[in-house]
Parts: sequence; C-alpha cells; structure tokens
Amino acid sequence: MRRHILVLGHYSLDVLDRAPKVRTYHMIEALAQQAWVTVITGTRRQRRQILQHALPILERVDAIYVESGSSTATPHDLWFLYQAYRRRIPIGIFVRDAYQMFPDLYPPNGARGRILAMLYRLSLAAYAKWARVIFVPTLGLGAVVPGKDHQALLPPGGYRTMPTDIPGVKTPIIIYVGAGGPHDGVGRLLAAFETVHQEILDAELWLVMRQEETRGLRLGSGVKVWQASGLELQRLLQQAAIAVIPRIDTAYNRLAFPVKLMDYLSEGLPVVVTKGSEASRFVESAGAGIGALDSTPGLTQALLWMLGQDQERAQMAIRAREVIRKNLWEHRASAVLKALEPGDPKGH
Repeated sequence: MRRHILVLGHYSLDVLDRAPKVRTYHMIEALAQQAWVTVITGTRRQRRQILQHALPILERVDAIYVESGSSTATPHDLWFLYQAYRRRIPIGIFVRDAYQMFPDLYPPNGARGRILAMLYRLSLAAYAKWARVIFVPTLGLGAVVPGKDHQALLPPGGYRTMPTDIPGVKTPIIIYVGAGGPHDGVGRLLAAFETVHQEILDAELWLVMRQEETRGLRLGSGVKVWQASGLELQRLLQQAAIAVIPRIDTAYNRLAFPVKLMDYLSEGLPVVVTKGSEASRFVESAGAGIGALDSTPGLTQALLWMLGQDQERAQMAIRAREVIRKNLWEHRASAVLKALEPGDPKGH
C-alpha cells in the first residue's frame, strides 16, 4: 500500500538555480515514484501562509520529510513540526549544512547575524528532539549537529543519462558550476586556467554562476560565463571534457558533499576536486576523477594532467556512470521511506 508523505521544503522551486532547490526537487520527484506526496515548499512568507492553515493535513499523512534551509526555521515551521511530533507522526529532517558552527570561516554579520546564528542552533536542537531521523549528507557534518543518536547518511543522488557524443565538439572544456564565495576557489581556478590556456591554446573554462558573482574576478582569455539550470545546464555539462570543484581546503569544505558533484558524475564527467574533502574521497574511490593539491599550482597540474589523458578520461566517464547507478535519487527516497516506516522504538 502506498504511503502518504508530506514534504516540507524551505525553498521556492520556481527556478532551480541553487543546490538546495535542486536537491528538494529531485527528492520530491523520487519520493513521488514510491509514495503519495503532498508538498509544502516556498519562501518564508509562502510557508507561513500555508502552514497556519495546514493542520488538517496531519490527519492524512503517514510521515513527514523536511528539506531544511541553512538559516533558522520560522515560528510557523517549528509550530507545525511540533504538532506533528505530538501526533506521533514519523519525521525525518535533512540538515544540509551548518555554516553557523564554523564562525571563524563564516563570521556572523553584526548583532543580527549573531542572533540568527543562535536561532539556527535552536532550530537544530528542536529538529533533533522532534525528528525520528536526522538525515545528514556526510558523517563529518553529522558530527557537528545535534541528534547523533538518530542520524542517517543521505548524500546527494545522481540521475540516469545515456552517453552523449556531440558532433563537432572537440574543444577541451573545463566546467565549473557553483557560487563565487571566498572559500569556493573560483579565483584560484581562474589563476590555474591562465597556465592551462597557455599550454592548451584551445582550452576553455566555462563558469556556470550568477553574473553578479563574477564582479571583481579577472576573466581572462578562454573564459566564458553562463547562467543555466535544468536541461540547459545538462547541455552545457554534456559538452565539457572535465568538471572541477576547486574549493579551498577548510574545516567546513572537508565535510561538505556538493550536489553538483553528482550532477557531474551523472553526465559522465571526470572530476578534479581539492584533496582532503568528502567529495575527493568519493571521486577517487570510484576512480572517476582525481584530487588536486590545495594550491594554484596543484590545481593547474591536475587540470593539465586530466586534459592530456584521453583514454583515462574515457575510463573515468564509464566509472562515473557506474557509481551513479548505485547512488540515484530514487535510492535516497527509498532510504527515507524505510527510515520513516510505521513504528518507532524510541517513541518519538
């Protein structure tokens, strides 16, 4: 018998232009293949308008899965989850990140920032008390958030694709998808690409990111900036030779697992990623990419090696799709449904 799952998301899904939106969308889609799904997701204002009238839904659902945001929950979010907890409805909450636990790397912005960081910690404490399962993308992140006695791993999933040969496309393209924050390593990537471009004259670097985040960056020859999501992003990925995650080696980046990594691998793209991270361990253990030393010369060397190894790249592409077949979004949805089956030995 198909169960009825309520998905609560903390993001609007109008445009899938950020990793948490992509993850929420894929989880909804995958859960809907295996259960009846009701969705409440949107901005804080949108959720408030819905949740204040949503209690009757709790009489009809068998479990609740929450894709939480990286900021504090709203009072309406918490009130609704508490009402579900009181009714003994199994709740699973995915905690996607915990920047606030690393104030040295992400210092709060003034008094308001300190208050929001404190409220986020209180949100995590409430999640840990009311949820049957706290889902985390990596063990490292699980170690810094509450609820350790009832955590489960839920890294991002991938999607099925067929190998695609694009006629006439011979350019050695390096693609980066993501943000341009101080720890994302885009400046380092641009510096490394300058040397790569000198060695491989027809090489290109495609940055898929918001235009406003490129301000202040030195975009040299061979660099193109795109804004794309969904099928348009897939088409860009299919034209690339390799993908890159050049994040700076920090305490937070070591435990992060970017959604875009699984998108890269889904398209059969070999990946260059900074060593020491959960992402690099995953890629290297799968034989679908290589780790780069945490420096501009280290990244340059890794990119040049990868672009010069046609046969090895072809084998990495095969291994990338092989590892994705075992790590699809539907596998993540199945894990969630199993964790939220009726009956709870802890009495939550």
